[in-house]
Amino acid sequence: MSSSSLVLQQIVNGVSLGSVYVLLAVGFTLSLGVLKLLNIAHGHFYMLGAYLVFSFAHLAGLGYWPAVLLTIPSMFLVGVIVHLVGIKPLDGKGYLAPILSTLAIAFLMESIALLIWPGTVRLIDTPYNDVTYSLAGVSFTEQRLLTFVAALALTAGLFFFLQRTKIGKALRATTQNEDSAELVGVNTGVIRLFALGLSAALAGAAGGLIGPLFAVSPGIGLIALFKALVVVLLGGLGSILGAVLGGFLLGLFEAFFGGFVNAAWTPVATFVLIIIILVVRPRGLFGREELE
Repeated sequence: MSSSSLVLQQIVNGVSLGSVYVLLAVGFTLSLGVLKLLNIAHGHFYMLGAYLVFSFAHLAGLGYWPAVLLTIPSMFLVGVIVHLVGIKPLDGKGYLAPILSTLAIAFLMESIALLIWPGTVRLIDTPYNDVTYSLAGVSFTEQRLLTFVAALALTAGLFFFLQRTKIGKALRATTQNEDSAELVGVNTGVIRLFALGLSAALAGAAGGLIGPLFAVSPGIGLIALFKALVVVLLGGLGSILGAVLGGFLLGLFEAFFGGFVNAAWTPVATFVLIIIILVVRPRGLFGREELE
């Protein structure tokens, strides 16, 4: 394979991977912006979403895409329950208590996953992994193509929802200034509840979409949280546009580093990249001065 084909191959790999990181990070950004909460359980929403897709597709026999579609509302419900049980009761108790609560919820979700899906890692098998396309010296499976298209469609749908619907506008208003939003009639309590449900649904969708490309295990929750933090730091706290750009940048960085340097050292290189970004531009690429 020529050097130009190698570069194009890594671009394809990075963009397909980055599209999933976008979903993961946008959901994380919503919880940061609306709830002002560093949700430690966000990566475990991703993990649970992957396991639900596996269970719906293989154990229940629904097939891959029906499983993904069923997982999204299921994870929305999980997010709502987490908010009602682990976050809302801690309103007014300081910023640390809700964070510690989400940490406990993350450990709880991982323990439950180990009990329900014990043993070896799970693989979400789809027929799309068996179909490979080649174009201009670049090869990619149908699964990677469909993953990219589905993640892009969900992201576009989210942007439409935030810009054009009443609830979406209320979410944006609450993110910008919760007190002002309440003055104009926004029920911020309901919006906060909805935001965590939506955040969990996006993370679950990301887990379900990337599940056929990588093995699924309870430990992927912590890795997913790390990825979401990296993307948000790259793009900037509180910026959904930054989360989109940061997701693609991380995907491309990992693909190029893994393809041309050493895949085993990619996590280390990612940490170094984040340190450099924080030193050069602490707010990230599109971050506001502060997350109010």
